[in-house]
Amino acid sequence: MKNFTLCVLLGLLLAAVPYNSHAQDRCGMEEYMEEMMKDPEYARQYEEKQKALKQRLQNYLNNSDLYQRGGTIEIPVAVHFPEASEAERSCLEALAQNQIDILNADYTATNSDISSWNAISSQYPGTSAGVANISFCIATSNHPAGLDPELLEGNPCITIGYNFGGGSNTDGNWSGYLNFVIRNIGALGFSPLFGDISDGDAVTMDNNAFGSGAGCTSVVPGAPYNLGRTTTHELGHFFGLNHTFNADGGGTCGSGGDGIADTPEVANSTYGCPNPPTSVPSCTPGQPALTMNYMDYVNDACMYMFSQDQMTFAEAYISSIQADIKPNVCQPATPGFNLAVTGDDELLTCPTTDNEAVYSFSYTTVMSFSETTTFSASGLPAGATATFSPTSLNSDGAFTLTVGNLMSTAQGTYTITVTGTSSPSSVTESVDVVLNNNCTEIVCNSYSSPQNLNLAIADGSGGTAGTPVLEHIINIPDMATIESMTVNVDVTHTFISDLLVRIVHPDGATFVDVWSGDCGSNDNFDVTFDDSAGALVCASPTVGTFMPNGALSAFNGLEAQGDWTILIGDFFAQDTGNLNDWSIEICAEQALSVSEFDLDDLQVYPNPNNGTFNIGFSPKSGEDITIQVYDIRGRAIFENTFNSVGRFDEVIQLTNAESGVYLLSISDGPQKVTKKIVVD
Repeated sequence: MKNFTLCVLLGLLLAAVPYNSHAQDRCGMEEYMEEMMKDPEYARQYEEKQKALKQRLQNYLNNSDLYQRGGTIEIPVAVHFPEASEAERSCLEALAQNQIDILNADYTATNSDISSWNAISSQYPGTSAGVANISFCIATSNHPAGLDPELLEGNPCITIGYNFGGGSNTDGNWSGYLNFVIRNIGALGFSPLFGDISDGDAVTMDNNAFGSGAGCTSVVPGAPYNLGRTTTHELGHFFGLNHTFNADGGGTCGSGGDGIADTPEVANSTYGCPNPPTSVPSCTPGQPALTMNYMDYVNDACMYMFSQDQMTFAEAYISSIQADIKPNVCQPATPGFNLAVTGDDELLTCPTTDNEAVYSFSYTTVMSFSETTTFSASGLPAGATATFSPTSLNSDGAFTLTVGNLMSTAQGTYTITVTGTSSPSSVTESVDVVLNNNCTEIVCNSYSSPQNLNLAIADGSGGTAGTPVLEHIINIPDMATIESMTVNVDVTHTFISDLLVRIVHPDGATFVDVWSGDCGSNDNFDVTFDDSAGALVCASPTVGTFMPNGALSAFNGLEAQGDWTILIGDFFAQDTGNLNDWSIEICAEQALSVSEFDLDDLQVYPNPNNGTFNIGFSPKSGEDITIQVYDIRGRAIFENTFNSVGRFDEVIQLTNAESGVYLLSISDGPQKVTKKIVVD
């Protein structure tokens, strides 16, 4: 989906309304949604959410007794101050809690100024102050790791200096939380209409409209929007509530209002603080506007209620996304520890060649936990060993798990669970890693043109390549997925900066310019181009292994088989030369061809084959013969066990085997042989 940045939002807002209009833009939700809905995928998902919500709301409303609802839904909050400094943390934590307290009061109608409703409620027949069965809490435990070094377990989930979403309104690292982002945005605030907690959406607030009171150095609530009600308003949008008015100026009656039954339709927004509040008419004759509603635009001091239908709507939406809310993060953190993988959490090994696999972990304590924690592992391949270094820790540190003795283990994919157990309180934490115990390796094969090609490079002129552009092909017959590659090019040519050398993949679309006008007036080069090599060092001749002009990694992941083409163009007059020869080295993950034991007169034929082949040898052990075939990723596609005989001769048929390289494993009791076979 489109990455909607704050600078785009600010541009839209400033273009739509002068900055000084109504002192400051009250709400940027509509501009935000207008921009987001230009993205077809976002628009599709938005419509799906609305359809699901309508059904959920209908089901919810079928139970009209609101007092029969389930337990209060607790919504964990994370607050982000990307423009603040760590020195303000104590102040910002207090300010964030102040805003959460305001939200809890406003959404449950326990705010102190709700009493103002009693004096005028009779003028709004059918409307009552709304109470939601929800509560907000700043998370204190199980914080996302690695995002803010000062975000400690047991402390409020508040980040400082963390660039939430890279400047956008969504950050997948914070999925499951109700996120508030506070930064200088020009408008008072904005939110998506129907925010998505599962995506890590946020309510974004200006640093002059969050919380109440004196504020902090970088976040100072400014009158008349200094009572935290702008956040209440924007959060209403996140829960699907629209403005109670039809337009912010120039509106007319008849558009339907916000679609909520107990909020009177109003043509335009109301600013300031009307006195009395019932002096502003609605679209219904004799019915005043509900200006004190949080979804209008009056000053913070003059808005103090939601209607019950608004809260029923919001509660239905929250219930529909309840499964996406991160659970059990508002409970106080208890002393303990966390385990995390710091290196690769999945390793590829080969039991026929690799003796061990090593995983790295971190151990971090929570709330000064100091018990000794001992590490253990489960889920290892049968016959493997597990060794920890160190075997235990009682303070923050690192440790490793070495899975050894893999030479004697069976192939397969294993989930290994590493568990820490403390003493004496027996606190436990676990983390999983994966061992792909398969038999593959990176194999590099070279493919070369004939020597002494002596192909002339047509002279160019004035920046135009000479014609015909030199073209030569190397055919690679082997199927393999490219992991990395190098290219060698040997050219005799004066003034080699006249040249461009391009390598084209067999797909005809992917190419890399390994040489592009390099080395000025130097003559001749014989260069091996390697992404991992150093920068080009020019000479006459230029010889060695150097980094190409364009990265050969552009070919990684593509199929190696087919016609590879070299194109050489000369773009300037007078200097000429020839292509002497060139070559390609392809490195790919392939099945091993390894024999741990010899089997007498073993024959595997034909190889290559069409998926049907013969195996013949003389068994030694007198035990059963097991034949297994794996694809290049270690997945078993054939397995069968045969009785031992004096002479083993069997036809193996691989059903629906695709062309490629496969691993054939032949076990004669304790003896085992691994061979490569190729299916055409």
